Amino acid sequence: MVYCIRGADIPDVKFGNKGKMPIRYILPKNYAAKRLHDGDLVVEISGGSPTQSTGRVAFISKSLLKRFDKGLVCTNFCRAVKPKPGWSMFLYTLWQYLYDKDLFFIYENGTTGIKNFDLNGLLEKEQVAIPPAGLLEQFNQLCSASFDMIFKNGLENEKLSNLRDTLLPKLMSGEIDVDSVDL
Repeated sequence: MVYCIRGADIPDVKFGNKGKMPIRYILPKNYAAKRLHDGDLVVEISGGSPTQSTGRVAFISKSLLKRFDKGLVCTNFCRAVKPKPGWSMFLYTLWQYLYDKDLFFIYENGTTGIKNFDLNGLLEKEQVAIPPAGLLEQFNQLCSASFDMIFKNGLENEKLSNLRDTLLPKLMSGEIDVDSVDL
């Protein structure tokens, strides 16, 4: 039993939330090959719309993985990218920058109405300046602190939402009386 991240979950994950990932059942050998780890990137390779290209990306962090009681994999409509150690933050932010510039529309193909992302075409054609190791390490430290805060805030939002969803019906039904509360 595993959680399965889909393209539809990527926006939630980017904001530190778990999304509404479905549970799937896969063979242990498939789980060993598809399991997501800290530092992996999940890229949506099929889907999109006329105004939203394929290629959305999510960063898989240790903080995110800790929020699940089961392992995490991605669907067939997404692909796990497993960068070399130390490169995940740089690649994620670069990827997000390129996506936000609407570059990925030119790397889509497909004639059946479902667009597919041409990941190999992107990797072959786009040139990237590689930062020196020291600068990359500074960048990773800065980004790690920001990502940790994003996922801590996402967890706090989840806790507050659960509290709201528990208390609000009781307040509305009168089960909990707040007339004596002095604000």
